[in-house]
Order: sequence, then C-alpha cells, then structure tokens
Amino acid sequence: MKALAWVVAAVLLFIMAASVGMITVGTAAVVPAITEQVRLDPCSAIDPSSATAHLSTSPTTGFSLPKWGSPRHQSLHSAAQTIPATVKALYVAAANRYKIPWQLLAGIGMAETRHGRNNTTSSAGAQGLMQFMPGTFASYGVDGNGDGKKQIHNDADSIFSAAHYLVASGVKKGTSGVIKALWAYNRSISYRNDVLYYAWAYAGKGGVVVDAADPDECLPGDEDLPGLDAPLPGFDGVCKPSHSSAEHGLRRTAIRGLRCIHAAFPQIKSMGGRRSSSSSTCSYSDHCKGLAVDFMIPKWSTKAGNSFGWRVARWVQAHAKALKVKYIIWDVKKWNPAGGKGWRPYRHPYGNTNPTLAHRNHVHVSFNS
Repeated sequence: MKALAWVVAAVLLFIMAASVGMITVGTAAVVPAITEQVRLDPCSAIDPSSATAHLSTSPTTGFSLPKWGSPRHQSLHSAAQTIPATVKALYVAAANRYKIPWQLLAGIGMAETRHGRNNTTSSAGAQGLMQFMPGTFASYGVDGNGDGKKQIHNDADSIFSAAHYLVASGVKKGTSGVIKALWAYNRSISYRNDVLYYAWAYAGKGGVVVDAADPDECLPGDEDLPGLDAPLPGFDGVCKPSHSSAEHGLRRTAIRGLRCIHAAFPQIKSMGGRRSSSSSTCSYSDHCKGLAVDFMIPKWSTKAGNSFGWRVARWVQAHAKALKVKYIIWDVKKWNPAGGKGWRPYRHPYGNTNPTLAHRNHVHVSFNS
C-alpha cells in the first residue's frame, strides 16, 4: 500500500507541476444581433479569407487558465480546427451562464469530437458532442436549449452540461481547480494537456487553428445539388387562394408566396404557417411574425421525394425576387438572395438531430415584409 501511495503522490505532484504558465481569458457576451444572424445563417459568421469562425464578443470576467504541459498526444498530430459558427455560439452561451472561458469548452469539444464532426458513440459508451457517459449525464446533464428536455445527443444540452460538470468539479478554484476538473472529465494527463493546448489556440495565444471542412462548404458552388436539369413549372404571377388553413395569420407577402408555390406544386397537401408568439423558437423564427411557410414534401425520405423537394426549392429560388423571398432552407442547405446562387450548409440552432430540424421533410421559405 505504501508503494501505491507513493505512486499516487508522484502523479499528483506531476499534475500540479505541469502548470507551467497561465493565460487570462474572458467569458464573453454575444451581441444579440450577431447571435440572431448566426442562428439564421451559420455561414454568415465564417470569414472565408481566414477560414476561422468569429462572433462579436466582449470580455467580462477574467479567468486564469493554466498552460498546457507534457505529455501531449492528440494535439501533437491534430491541430485545433475551425469551430462551426452555431457550435461556437453554444460554447459562448454556456460560458456566459457558468462564468468560465468559452475557449476551455472549445478545447474539450475539439479533443472529444472535433466540435461534432466525429460525433459517434465511443468504444467506452461516451455519447454526444462533448462525449458524456450516460451515467454522468444522468447526474450532471442540463437542459441547454430550454426545450424542457435533457438529451445526451443534443448539442446545446451536451455543451451546457459540460460547463455544469466542470463547475461542479471545481474548475473555478484556481489553477488546481482547472486541473482537477479536467481530470474528472477524463482521467488522462495527455488529454488534459491536449485540451489546454487547444484552449490556448482558440484564445489566440497558442498553436495555430487550421481550416476544416465547414468554411469551404459555405462558399458558393452547388453544381452537384439535385434539380438543375429538372423541368420547372411556369409562373404567370396569378396565384389563386389555396384554401389551406396555413394562410391564417400570415402577412400579405407570405400569403401570396404560399398561394403561388402551392399553385405551381399542387402535390403539396400540407403546409405550416404562423406559429404562436409563445413558441420557444420565436426569438429567431419568421413563423411567429407570419412571414414564413413550411411546405411538407410527400415521400421526402425517398430519392423521388428528395428530387421533388429540390424542384420546389429551385422554383422558389428562380422566382425569389417576384415572391420577395428572404431565404430558403431545404435538405440541410440554405440559400438567400444576398449570398448569390450558392446553397450553403444549414445547421439548426438545436442541432440537425431529426428530419424536421434538418429541413429534410419540408422546404422552409421566409419572406420579406
């Protein structure tokens, strides 16, 4: 037992000694207008020239974060990658709530799943963007997106739960607290050093942040998308009433848009219009303003259904000016007139966890007032 005690003491001493530097980083408050824009169009937060995701932030509370030590493993051969804009927004929001650096959460997200790019269940059973074991999530999981549920595979819940777990593990108790909290998260010295290395990189004071797939995917270029050669219905500007209850509560431009699209594609039998102002999505959804319509695609999960959805989306795109279209979302892609002809990757604020959130089963069209 004495030998074991000496080994434990040596490990603890090494952990404490590895804190060879300090960095002060700040939790940040996201400017509401920027957050709204990022929710509507994640790619708008990505600067293609630097291939780095940015949000407008301002420091509020200093936080001492120890510098990485040795050994490292993952970060030696895999540099920090750019963060998808919606994921970074969640890191910042969780950091604001729990008063910790968003860079620390980003370091964990990079080390665990590359910010959700490799979001599969681990061999040990860890799940979600921040890789929680189900038992740990049951004890420390929180509702990050305010939908009344705690879901291990929901990105918001995963990130907010990680922040909650770090605080519960003592991350705010100085340098030793950060080290102990990361040890609680994953009992590996190299893992802790990888996380800290990545955190310093995202703070702009460590290693480089390399380009990942996301920024390139946000550049125009949709030659491979379906529907380019499919014949589209004509448009004479005469749009008769649809007799759909979805017209109720819509603004004038949305009513006309609904009628015109339905007239061109009568195969669409189900549509969704205005939502109650009490909906949890009203902070960013045009549905609550009566300026958006969802066109449900028949047999959307089949190849034929997907192609039909693209015909609808292409038709709306072709007549966007006449219909006063603000933007279109379909099949995890988004298009808006200001962005040119290219379709960009789309990610729902609550994650693309089901066909509705990912817009695989309906074409969403928002209209200008």
